[in-house]
Amino acid sequence: MGIFSRLNRVIKSNLNALIDQAEDADKMIGQTVADMKSALKLARKELIEAMGSAKRLEKKEKDLEQEAVDWEQKAVLALERDDEDLAREALRRKSRTLREAQNVRARVAEQTSAANAMKAQLERIEEKLDDLKARQKTLGAQVRRARSQQPDPARPAGDRLGGGAFSDLERMADQIDQLDAEVEAHQLLEDPKSAELDARFSALESDEGEDEVNDELAALKAKLGG
Repeated sequence: MGIFSRLNRVIKSNLNALIDQAEDADKMIGQTVADMKSALKLARKELIEAMGSAKRLEKKEKDLEQEAVDWEQKAVLALERDDEDLAREALRRKSRTLREAQNVRARVAEQTSAANAMKAQLERIEEKLDDLKARQKTLGAQVRRARSQQPDPARPAGDRLGGGAFSDLERMADQIDQLDAEVEAHQLLEDPKSAELDARFSALESDEGEDEVNDELAALKAKLGG
């Protein structure tokens, strides 16, 4: 289940129920408000967890950058002991670690951007919920009028209720569906075992960057020689 799937279900099912059911409109709007408050609370919690995942990725990026520094220091130590092969291997591992850090950095940016968009959308829904609470009686009369008219199934539920707060909620639910899918995809990319395994196989299957390793090795040798 995506981060805001519950919230979207509450919005859409209750909007449809307001049209299709002959129950008391005022009572149903009150129930919609209560359901949304509960769903918003859960959504807030899950959003905080998603943003926490982005923070953990940021820490992983910093750890990888430090690991790359450590590999360079090991390369220097190997050269000081006249072990060029060992120094070359240390620089290869430094290169792989930096590539992994770059991949993690990209995932951090993507997930943070999606989570921030979710946060902004959630704040708008909370504002709309306050509007629903303030206008419950007026909206109840609006729903009763909509029920008395011939419904057009082709129109969105919010429009059939007369637009305004209802239509805004429905549009935001559709937008959240898209954002939710993006965050879910980023979370799949965050699988640490999968990401680490992919990085290792990529490094083993390709000698890409070997020229850079040779150049860096030569530069270190020149520095130590000087």
